[in-house]
Amino acid sequence: MLIMVSNVLRAQDADQPPAELPTLFSVKASAGYGLGRGRQLYGYDGSSEVWWSTGQGVKLNIALDLPLIPVDVVDSLGSASGTVPVVGLELEAATGYLPSTGGTTNDPLGNGSFQTTTRSASYIPVTLGLNARTNFGGGLPSVYIGAGGGVYIVGNYQENVTYSNNPSASFTRQMHPPIPFGLYGALGFELPLMYDPNDANSMFDLFAEVRLTEMTAYVYNYDVTLNSNSSTTQQNPLYDPAQLYPKDQARSASNVALSIGFKYNLY
Repeated sequence: MLIMVSNVLRAQDADQPPAELPTLFSVKASAGYGLGRGRQLYGYDGSSEVWWSTGQGVKLNIALDLPLIPVDVVDSLGSASGTVPVVGLELEAATGYLPSTGGTTNDPLGNGSFQTTTRSASYIPVTLGLNARTNFGGGLPSVYIGAGGGVYIVGNYQENVTYSNNPSASFTRQMHPPIPFGLYGALGFELPLMYDPNDANSMFDLFAEVRLTEMTAYVYNYDVTLNSNSSTTQQNPLYDPAQLYPKDQARSASNVALSIGFKYNLY
């Protein structure tokens, strides 16, 4: 009798569906490129206007996602064909490295001479946000929308200025703005690469994300270093005679970035 009961219990256990293993946390790493849109005229390249954004350039990001509301798939019709996605919520903390490129202007000064300004900047973002995610079934893609904000620590922000008629007068402006604050919105798509039906989860995902970032940096003064003798003075952008554009302390810009990366899920 004990043998029969034991066999029945084992048979019942074998009929049980595999247990779903929820994600404890996820780590995301991605790279991409951003296209910036400045709202201030930074000068001219010949006769063409240059609207430069510090958000234009390469994007390297790493993020940690913590599920707040797990993503589940409810079988409303009692069959695999009747799945209904349930929206889940996760907290995302992120950082990275954002070097910027572009922004070179060649402003005419008269008599055929030009003032050339080459701008560069890099930022380390420290952001916190929320993602609302929906899943379309086991092993199927998922999409999410996110929003958040944070500070963008300035790693380097400078302008190199040279003159075509007087190369010895060239100098460098080194900016030291207060830490800028930025806001972002994101739209993402994820594709499971290692989905396991027994765990109802995937260890690795491929994801792509489009992110819109809005940021303003305030430059109240900067160090001006002459290349000829390395002497340094301090200037205010409102009164710097060599600052042709923009004569403003606020540097506002937005950018749209596309990033592609991998996501590791621990469950």
